[in-house]
Amino acid sequence: MNTDNVKTSPGLRLLSFLPIRADQFEYIELILLAVLVGVLSALGNLGFRALINLFSYVFRDLEWHALGIRLYTVHALLIPIVLLSGGVGILILNWGFPGDVLGYGFPAFLEMVNLGNARIKRVWIIVKAIGAALSLGAGASVGREGPIAQIGGAIGSAVAQLRRLSAERAKVLIAAGAGAGIATTFNAPIGGLMFAQEIVLLNQIELSNLTLLIIATMSAVVTERGLTGNAAVFMPAPFVLRSYFEMITYGLMGITIGIIAAGYIRFFHRVGDFFNHLKLPAWAKLGLGLLIVGVVAIPFPQNLSDGYPHINSALQGHDTLTLMGTLAVAKFFTSAISLGCGAPGGVFGPIFFIGTMTGGTMQRMFAYFIPGFTGPRGSYALIGLGAFLSSATHAPLTALFLLFEMTQDYQVALPAMITVVISMIVARAIEPESIDTYALARAGKSLEIGKERLVLSQIPVSAVMVHDAEVISENRALAEVLQVAGETPQAILPVVNSEGDFSGIIVIRHLLALLVGGNDLGPLVNAFDIAWRNPPMVTAASSLDEATQLMEYEALEELPVVERANGGKFLGLVTRRAIAQTFNRVNVSLSTLATRDANIFWATGYRVTRISVPTQAGGRTLRELDPRARFSVSILAMRDCDDPDMGFVPIAADRLLKPGDLLVVAGRPSGLRQFARELEEAHSDQV
Repeated sequence: MNTDNVKTSPGLRLLSFLPIRADQFEYIELILLAVLVGVLSALGNLGFRALINLFSYVFRDLEWHALGIRLYTVHALLIPIVLLSGGVGILILNWGFPGDVLGYGFPAFLEMVNLGNARIKRVWIIVKAIGAALSLGAGASVGREGPIAQIGGAIGSAVAQLRRLSAERAKVLIAAGAGAGIATTFNAPIGGLMFAQEIVLLNQIELSNLTLLIIATMSAVVTERGLTGNAAVFMPAPFVLRSYFEMITYGLMGITIGIIAAGYIRFFHRVGDFFNHLKLPAWAKLGLGLLIVGVVAIPFPQNLSDGYPHINSALQGHDTLTLMGTLAVAKFFTSAISLGCGAPGGVFGPIFFIGTMTGGTMQRMFAYFIPGFTGPRGSYALIGLGAFLSSATHAPLTALFLLFEMTQDYQVALPAMITVVISMIVARAIEPESIDTYALARAGKSLEIGKERLVLSQIPVSAVMVHDAEVISENRALAEVLQVAGETPQAILPVVNSEGDFSGIIVIRHLLALLVGGNDLGPLVNAFDIAWRNPPMVTAASSLDEATQLMEYEALEELPVVERANGGKFLGLVTRRAIAQTFNRVNVSLSTLATRDANIFWATGYRVTRISVPTQAGGRTLRELDPRARFSVSILAMRDCDDPDMGFVPIAADRLLKPGDLLVVAGRPSGLRQFARELEEAHSDQV
């Protein structure tokens, strides 16, 4: 056996007779997985659409008919009842899956992908689809694009978990699933690709991974077209550019839309904050918000759901100035209410609606004041859609390619680029955060962090904390505190009560300063009296990045680790030194184990490689195999097949090997081959 190759999946072992390296095997597997994710995401999107149609029929056909609702009559006053009945369905779903249903979940999705462990709950595939379909079917003013991106991302994550891929590989498949979902929604493979690249992965991707995104989005669109045909969601009128002087009006429209988009980002999150701070139960908040949306829909039923038919009407140039302006304002208001109160859904649909109506409105205004510099209404509505998308999400390439694919006309390129870029520049000048990153930024989380902080953000404090730290009880006298402070190497002394609950800390340098300063400390002073009672602290689940930032801000070398964010049992200490050592070890691991080639060449004739434990070696131990004495091979680390997320760790000599465990071994090529052959020929009955 040649150990220069990493062990591959059973399916790829069938290709072992080909002269292909291990990294090529791996990439072939990733390509096949990207195709699978694309196909499954397309099927998921079709299922999601079917659910939307089903609930639309239930609420806005059957229920409307049962209530006798007719638009622009007194019976239209019953529209809010329909939205409230949809809210009941949403609350039932939330009762079964608490925490996974209510509200705008796309920022949390981005956080999981870029700051978490790139594992999306598989239940989201069903829950997000049903929740958003209930919202849209009942008429809540939300979009379908955010949920389909999360559904596709959850499919990508499920495939990655099934194949036990690393977090980085899983991240790419999640983005591929999200992009595939968007691509099938708009029949726009390149637009979906740019969505995955710009919005999900924040432009941080290797060229080889970009290929996987292309494969996934193309596979999704081919699947969808094969099943449903080549129909598009939006059908704009032919784009017309009457004069290059129109670049002036398109530029002015870009400035205006940039200002409106920045205002929308802030208003959207202010409304969310209002509902969050409202002292009402979740069901009451949801009911209040849906009631408001229903009341607005009485005079403006076009505002219900995502409004795709009315977007198409505006793109065809059919709507009037008054109607488009009014609908833009109504959607601006009700989309923030819908998502802020907890209705599940996305924000892309409202963005498309507001941008289209704003663009059409501005065309009518330009046509009145400067008719010689203005083209058709539908063309401005189309560019307005792309400009508002770009300025609200800070994703200009996604907007541009969606416009290109919607029109199939490169005449749109110049006005689109001018308006899209200007609007984004203006929006970012007013509000630096996008609609998806605004709340995260206010919570102190940045998706655009360096690789060093990204590494620390993925390691919990529990991995490095000191469990047997020196602590001191609240009632210890000052003299005893001084004695302990003089003997301990710690920079802080955690103070606990008789039950082990955390009370505060004594910073030793502060204690010394207190004594030198001549403060009158009587004999009755105890540890509780001089403790810092509300100090900075972290939980075991906090990230090392969070701990590091807190240490920098508070100028501390150590932090107490407690049971809950507000205190509880004292668990241990996390130190700056331990974080630095962990960071250095991880960097070494990343620079060696993350190499694309399985072999890491050191001195001449000596190498490090990875060997997957075959089935035959299951149940053996390293003490029994004795690779160092028999083959001059050293076992550097092991990754458990049952818990690959723990990464590579040292292995005990008496640990039983399991099929699929990954060993990092070092030695000369001949010794490595002999050891690998021994593993292949081993039998558990020898134990």
